[in-house]
Amino acid sequence: MQLVSRVEIIISTLELREVIDILDSVRVTGYTLIENTSGKGKRGFCYNDLGREFSNSYISTFCTTQKQLGYLLGDILPILKRISGVCLITETNAVSSDQLSQNIDLAIAVMQEVKKVEIIIDTSYIEDTLKILESVSVSGYTIIKDTSGKGERGLSCPDIDCLFSSSYIMTVCTNEKQLDSLVQKITPSLKKIGGVCLVTDAKWVNH
Repeated sequence: MQLVSRVEIIISTLELREVIDILDSVRVTGYTLIENTSGKGKRGFCYNDLGREFSNSYISTFCTTQKQLGYLLGDILPILKRISGVCLITETNAVSSDQLSQNIDLAIAVMQEVKKVEIIIDTSYIEDTLKILESVSVSGYTIIKDTSGKGERGLSCPDIDCLFSSSYIMTVCTNEKQLDSLVQKITPSLKKIGGVCLVTDAKWVNH
């Protein structure tokens, strides 16, 4: 396996073409795109409903060298400053046929250490979960509704004949106190209805 930098970008869907052009220009090997996500950020709420003013898209990719990551951040930062959005960087291992082994230095001035929090919970409990996020004053969050998967209660999917439907929520905590408060408040819900809460060390781009 190879150590790489995973890059997750949440951006206005209107700017999606420009961001994809940047990814192509820095020659990332590929990316995953989820269009029209819901969430909340500096501009307020965004929805995946047709006719809403704001709609975001989620992009996940990875950089294999510090140079490639530097080019990507340099190109994406002006967009984030212009229209807002999120860019998260995490170190991870990728299975690759390439034998590159260069360590990636994430000590870039525009980045801040944070905790990335991922919550997978029954879709019917989204509103309760968002109230918890608001109570600990997270700066924003992204929601991908009606995901498919399997957990302790069995299969979940958005189909009518499935008993359960889950949703994915991603947010960021900027300090340990905020994280501890979030974990303390979300744990009773997870014990009651099931679900997952993952916490990962990450860096995000200040803009």
